[in-house]
Amino acid sequence: MNGLLRRRLLKTIGLTIAGLSLQSAPARSSEPPPRESGLASEGLLAGQPGFQPRTLAPLPYEELPGFLSRAQLANHHAEYARMVEQMHATERALLGGERDAAVYADLRRKQVAAANDVLLHELYFRNLAPKKVAVLGYVERNMREHMGSLAAWAADFAVCAQAARAWAALVYDPYDDRWHNTVMDSDLDGVWIGANPLVVCDVSDHAYRPDYRNRQEYVEKFLEHIDWEQVAARYRRVDRM
Repeated sequence: MNGLLRRRLLKTIGLTIAGLSLQSAPARSSEPPPRESGLASEGLLAGQPGFQPRTLAPLPYEELPGFLSRAQLANHHAEYARMVEQMHATERALLGGERDAAVYADLRRKQVAAANDVLLHELYFRNLAPKKVAVLGYVERNMREHMGSLAAWAADFAVCAQAARAWAALVYDPYDDRWHNTVMDSDLDGVWIGANPLVVCDVSDHAYRPDYRNRQEYVEKFLEHIDWEQVAARYRRVDRM
């Protein structure tokens, strides 16, 4: 068989197979995707209440004397609970099979915003300590490598917290293997894709008013009430080394 006939034969066979594949391919299902199980054995927050198993997490501390009052924390937790319900409501709406492009896109944006808000609140509440916690050597070594001295990091983080409209965070980016301070002006604006939060500070008014009249004093107190053991645990879970 010469080369020309061979190429024609192979082309014919290829077209025949492609046609059979198209005929046998099932029609695209209009059914919504199955709900994710959120098994407690999966994820970075495995075994903890809250975002990972899609439940409402309790406050680790109902009061932080000298930092945040019982009433302040209760009101803040109620805001978090509202966002948990919004996350569930948005996901229920998505399971309804909405096909209007504009409505669907809006639901997806609301889903991301609610999910970010819920997770950030849980990380925030859990990285608060009732009293000063010594910075672990493990954290201090990495802080020095990635951010300079602890004092230099704290000064820069305070600037971020003053500038942000919603959240300030110290994150670890496994793609460049570095720590970074970040500013978020909303639950969607300023997200560092792929990064893992190590320290999270809520700087919205509901996080500190009426306990504090100005944000600067609140941020100063926040830096004195970081649970560095929690920070170390978070980094150990994601440190690629």
